[in-house]
Amino acid sequence: MKEEIDKLLRVGFIRPVKKATWLSSIVVVPKTNGKIRVCVDYRKLNVATIIDAFLLPFTYGILDVVAGHEIYNFLDGFSRYNQVRMHPGDQEKTMFITKWGVLVAIVMMFGLKTTLATFQGVIQEIFADYIPAFMQVFLDDFAVYNRRTGSSNICNYV
Repeated sequence: MKEEIDKLLRVGFIRPVKKATWLSSIVVVPKTNGKIRVCVDYRKLNVATIIDAFLLPFTYGILDVVAGHEIYNFLDGFSRYNQVRMHPGDQEKTMFITKWGVLVAIVMMFGLKTTLATFQGVIQEIFADYIPAFMQVFLDDFAVYNRRTGSSNICNYV
């Protein structure tokens, strides 16, 4: 568990704090590869959180758009929602306690009620000029597509 906490500290996803306000506990979850995942139990925080109204796209809708194109590639993003910074005023709500002290999330963390919807909204905003011209996005999965002949819509954007 210490190794996982140190890794999150090293990459800047969390930081130590001296004074705790909101406080959640951690849960250790075994992964299929024998390692562990350190999760924060945000159930109490999630009860107090307003639901984000941003809807996730339906995967079959994305596949319908991509189907029939001659060229396509599916890409998988890395560290998805951990790349979205928490609003500084909301960071204190993500505090959690370990035997090494109290830590707080600097980035969106797994287990927060609005993480997926917030991430999808950010990604769709970033790639708005490309969706649906030649790209579809579902969280950290990207589908890029085109036809061999006719429209060269990708070249228009690069």
